[in-house]
Formats: sequence, structure tokens, C-alpha cells
Amino acid sequence: MKIRMKNEIQLDGQLEVVDHVYEVEIKEKGDVTYLLYENEEKERVVLKVEEEELVMTRFSTPKSIMRFVKDQEAVVTLPTPIGIQHFVTVTSQYELRDQSLVLHYQLKQLDGKKVFATYKMKINWGEIKNNIL
Repeated sequence: MKIRMKNEIQLDGQLEVVDHVYEVEIKEKGDVTYLLYENEEKERVVLKVEEEELVMTRFSTPKSIMRFVKDQEAVVTLPTPIGIQHFVTVTSQYELRDQSLVLHYQLKQLDGKKVFATYKMKINWGEIKNNIL
């Protein structure tokens, strides 16, 4: 099984597109899907996908946790070069269908005034058929 994460990032007037494919382990528990994979830095990552919320935990040192809640704000904790920082994700689009999630959000400073970056992410998971995930 594979997971594909494509992310369009708007930062300081620049657009960056990141497209990664990883081997993934998929676990279902009730209405929750857990996607477990290892990223390019060899860190274990767990995505907890629910109908209206995604929690992304990256087991780095220190650990980083991102939360995305449909049509809401969520406080997140991220390691940065100057230490642990707290930000807010503002999720404007959250569409979960079968084995895909479309997620549009802004990452803001904790006071909610300054936008750090804007993201348009699409996550697909499952088996590859005809070289398409």
C-alpha cells in the first residue's frame, strides 16, 4: 500500500509544490483510519483521519503534532530552530472521501494575526492501479 501527499505551499509570495509517495500501513478502528509511514528523514509519522479532523504526529526529536479541524482553528506544536513554537491551523476545506483527503489551511501565529503560510494538500492512500494512486 502507498500514501501520496501533494502539498502546494504559498510562503512569502512564492509557490512550492511538494509531492511525496511512501509505503504506508493502514489500520481501521471504528470510524478512524490510521496511516503509518516513514518519511524521507526516516521519522515515523502517524495520520489519524476522522470525518472532520486530521491529527498528524511526526515522531521527530522533539515530536511535532499538527491538528486540522473542519471549518475551525486548532493549536499546533512544532519544533523550530529557535525551539518549540505554537501556531494555529485555520482549516478552510476538509473533504474526506474513500481513500483521499483534500485539506486547505493556513498556518498562523498563535495570536491569529500573521499568516505564516497557506497550504493546499491532497492525501491519497491505498493500492496503486495503473501507476495511479
